Amino acid sequence: MNTMIRRTAAVGMTTAALALAAAVPMAAPAVAAGVSPSHSATARTAPPHVSYHAISSVQQTARFATLRAKGYRPITVSVTFDAAGRTRYSATWLLSGHAPGGNLPWALYQDMSPSGYQTRFEQLTAQGFQPAVISATGTGTGARFAAIFVKKPGSRFIAKHGISAAELRGTSTAARAQGLMLTSVDVYGTASARRYAAVWSANPGRAKWLVKVGLPQAEHEAEFKRQVAKGYRATAIAMSTTGQYTTVWRDDKIGPWYSYVNMTASAYQSRFDELGAKGFYPVHISTELGRYAAIWTR
Repeated sequence: MNTMIRRTAAVGMTTAALALAAAVPMAAPAVAAGVSPSHSATARTAPPHVSYHAISSVQQTARFATLRAKGYRPITVSVTFDAAGRTRYSATWLLSGHAPGGNLPWALYQDMSPSGYQTRFEQLTAQGFQPAVISATGTGTGARFAAIFVKKPGSRFIAKHGISAAELRGTSTAARAQGLMLTSVDVYGTASARRYAAVWSANPGRAKWLVKVGLPQAEHEAEFKRQVAKGYRATAIAMSTTGQYTTVWRDDKIGPWYSYVNMTASAYQSRFDELGAKGFYPVHISTELGRYAAIWTR
């Protein structure tokens, strides 16, 4: 495992920042999900974590080395290009004992081209790893990928990238029939040719789940209210460059959670500070062109 992680760092694998201060802004209305105000307002200490946003590839690589050495592991990562075309990363890391996957071997790679991601995927899956989180941004051969891999030999999964919305829906239907659920999704490409990167993983708890693809913000918020009323929670949100949202919903329970979309950097930071004071931390972050969507739990 150590060899794998060192190799990851050597190729520019990124890591999380030690300063919680770099978390993203808050903005548009995406309500707090399934939580009573009195319950959600109760102060509580979050598990040991580090969360940051909008850092460069070089900073990401440095944070990878620092946080890995301190026993942290990444649970979410998002890559985007900013308005100037520079690559920017956002992520959350948890201390290993508190993170999903516990002490399973893991690897994190960043700054990958589509072909570079495919090469890493083939190398790592041959060693028993599978992608846990995939993030992508940009178009064509200029697209860039970041991914978290976890070693789970024998565990079933499906992973695809470069697929259309129709293929995302079709694979989701097929995966559900195989007892899998959509656990990671991101959208990239152009407004006229959206492409998706996604992972469908084991669903041992047999949670019911669904995905809503490419909804404008108003429709996303209406869907948000419908799903929360039915007892579902958002587990992943992918935001396109034109403000459309692809969201995964599940009916399993984790306690209080919040989700906000269309946040500027300053707005994300405000939400981060506000919710952090109540013991919440971002377990999922999606970024595009300086806008953020995120999900918090505690």
